[in-house]
Amino acid sequence: MADSFDAVVVGSGFGGGITACRLAQAGWRVCVLERGRRFGRGDFISEPEQAPTLLWHHTLNPGGIFDLRLFKDIVVLTAAGVGGGSLVYANVQLRAPAGVFDAGWPAGITRDALDPYYDRVESVLEPVPTPAEPRLAKMRAFRDMARAAGEQDSVLPIAVYFGEDDRVNPFGGAPQSGCINLGRCNIGCPQHAKNTIDLNYLARAEHEGAEVRANCEVLRLDPPDLSGGRWRVGYRGLADARDGEVEAPVVVLCAGTLGSTRLLLQNRRRLSHLSPALGTHFSGNGDALAAAFNPAREGVKDARTDYGPVMTSRIDYWDRHRFMLADGALPPRFVGLLKVLRGEAALVGWRKHLLLRLKYLAVRLGMSDRVVTPKTVKLDLQTDPIEDSLVFLMLGQDAADGRMRLTPIFRQLDIEWSTARSMPLFDAMKRTATELGRVAEAEPFFALGAGPFGKDITVHPLGGCPMSDDPVLGVVDSRGRVHGHAGLLVLDGSIVPTALGVNPSETIAALAERNVEELVNAGGPSNR
Repeated sequence: MADSFDAVVVGSGFGGGITACRLAQAGWRVCVLERGRRFGRGDFISEPEQAPTLLWHHTLNPGGIFDLRLFKDIVVLTAAGVGGGSLVYANVQLRAPAGVFDAGWPAGITRDALDPYYDRVESVLEPVPTPAEPRLAKMRAFRDMARAAGEQDSVLPIAVYFGEDDRVNPFGGAPQSGCINLGRCNIGCPQHAKNTIDLNYLARAEHEGAEVRANCEVLRLDPPDLSGGRWRVGYRGLADARDGEVEAPVVVLCAGTLGSTRLLLQNRRRLSHLSPALGTHFSGNGDALAAAFNPAREGVKDARTDYGPVMTSRIDYWDRHRFMLADGALPPRFVGLLKVLRGEAALVGWRKHLLLRLKYLAVRLGMSDRVVTPKTVKLDLQTDPIEDSLVFLMLGQDAADGRMRLTPIFRQLDIEWSTARSMPLFDAMKRTATELGRVAEAEPFFALGAGPFGKDITVHPLGGCPMSDDPVLGVVDSRGRVHGHAGLLVLDGSIVPTALGVNPSETIAALAERNVEELVNAGGPSNR
């Protein structure tokens, strides 16, 4: 017999953690299903040799934290774990520019309408600029390079605790220690200095009675037999967890752009009223990697990009080109990964090459959605240190015109994605990276389809279940409610209908705060 709740939340990142928290605070009985494991302070890797263990696979490595997927036209990197993407993101909390909402969004969603919910998110995640002391060489180098190029840099607000003493998170009650500049934000912080979702929203949700089930991968959605009935959600247990089923009158999908879209596509025969827009508006949020290798300019060299938070500063090109450029970092001894991306160091061993090639062949034959696993790839990180090189993550407003679908024969998720309509953006990014490299007296580098994978890669996928007031043009309405299916909602990055041009986490969180408030205000499940 299925366990019964008022609401089932699928996923535990920025959308799922906030949804579970606010519902539990309102007295709802909530179950959160998360495919990944819980991560404590001692569960994150510290050595480059451990890097392959980061890669998640439902059977080979369910304890991994990164889900790296090969599709026909693009590679997508997402997270698995209680806390979702917050475990491994760069902590940046930025509000989307007002101009983002001018086209492609439901009429009720504007920057002004979202500002109160941005405020609410920031009250919990506590974004602050990186402190001036200790002085970070990477911030000095980035500032001097920007000014040499005639640009103005600014310090990013990041959701990191910089206090010296241990503290209890004021919202979630979880213990934390202050940031000590390990540069491990993107692979997991052993200090728990990052204000991740598991330490605040989810911790608060559990305090209010929510049940969080880790290592539970949702596969099946069964709608109610009658109006006002209960949804049934089936999942398979990973690692030591058992298979199971739960039921509730309300189900909220927060499994991310890949997870929520895949789940709806694979259950489409049972969900007969889903919009034809399902799978549309996929965006990589204009992600591109750039660098200035081995800068020689005085003031820019000796950047020590391995010391400090991963992202601290940015140059805003929104008004001119609709993108931003932020600094990046990698922990000590991990900088060889840059050479992997540049193509100078590759996957090692002919068997590893063959396995990866076979995966690509499978993708081309329609067996898409291939997972890169620890057994597939071993990285050669024994390369010369390049800690002084400047690393840039560029994010912009691409065309958001990708399409997610199931392949005809094997019914695997695939993404049809072309850079053609987004090339003005990427051309402007490349020119900018080249100019910054020139003024830094460095070797400029711009990656689009570079490195051993040979494809565009994104770490900020958006879309697939886009919002729209018109059921033909969107999967959900402006409140995240799935058109044609009462009691089913989507509240994650998949509902974002356009690229944002900035780090998307705060906008995803603000939308979740806004829409779960509406859900709570509609009354308890018995009143729906």
